[in-house]
Amino acid sequence: MTINDLYIRTIDDLETAVTELGILPFFMNSIRGFSIDEHVDPGIWFTGEDGPWEWKGPVINELGCAYGKFFEKKAAYISPEWFLHFANYRRDGYDFDARFEDGLVYHGDKVLYDLIDSNAPILSKRLKRLQIHAR
Repeated sequence: MTINDLYIRTIDDLETAVTELGILPFFMNSIRGFSIDEHVDPGIWFTGEDGPWEWKGPVINELGCAYGKFFEKKAAYISPEWFLHFANYRRDGYDFDARFEDGLVYHGDKVLYDLIDSNAPILSKRLKRLQIHAR
């Protein structure tokens, strides 16, 4: 699948796109055509029926993918196969523990990392509740 072949009508279409493309931003960005927003059937946006917005949690749970503001401060899905490469790129070659040991990571980030590591996959709402109890 290429981004030009992408047309999202169902949750299965979205899961296939995330799996095959590896990284898929939710909203329009500086790469024209590289978003769910630009390839979704307009008839399924906010119609009272479930659509891409409501599918976020189920897609994350089904695929075990990451979802967050990873791409130009905009939300994106990243498949498990691509996430390690993405994280290594963002860490400039460090693994997380080495960054922490070298003082490049705040203690709060380490707490968050450990919570995610021991509870993944996890939705942010549940993660926020766990963070409050971890303090």
